[in-house]
Amino acid sequence: MKRLLLADDHPMIHTGLEIVGMTGTGDATLQAIDRLKPDVLLLDLQMPGGSGMDVLRSLRASGASLAVILLTAAIDDSSLLEAKALKVDGIVLKNSDPAFLLECLDSVRQGRAWIDRELAERARTASQGTPAEMRVALAPRELQVIGFVRKGLRNREIAERLGVKEGTVKAYLHAIFEKVGVSSRTELATRADEFLA
Repeated sequence: MKRLLLADDHPMIHTGLEIVGMTGTGDATLQAIDRLKPDVLLLDLQMPGGSGMDVLRSLRASGASLAVILLTAAIDDSSLLEAKALKVDGIVLKNSDPAFLLECLDSVRQGRAWIDRELAERARTASQGTPAEMRVALAPRELQVIGFVRKGLRNREIAERLGVKEGTVKAYLHAIFEKVGVSSRTELATRADEFLA
């Protein structure tokens, strides 16, 4: 049986799961992952103290190997595309049949990704947008980070300005690189005006 960490700020189905911990905030989730070493993280998209996307970015930036399944009542196209780019292992809608969660967990246990059919179709449609449309998908915080990079600020300085950890800034940059198709800070700084327009 897989060791599971449930990061959600309200109760949900526990059937058939060995839950090694439960958290309700993004910061507590990252701490619990270090402490409990789960195999799978069931991660609520909307949490205080760092959203599910913030946690996912941090995990991928750190190279953590655990599988991540997002649980969400709703997800916008920008977050959906970013989650796929960050190689999320599963996405389950909270209002769907509880059996879907168990099906997703089983697929992930076998090394296969599982995304709700409705969301998979939306991701296919959204990914066919033009580069200009994809730039619109940048979140306000990502636009802030691009602005700071354009000014020449280092990760530590950006973290101080935003009131987050330096690792979170690295995660934002990783997501930005994926979204806008750049491969370095220098290229991002050079093309910043294009992305901020």
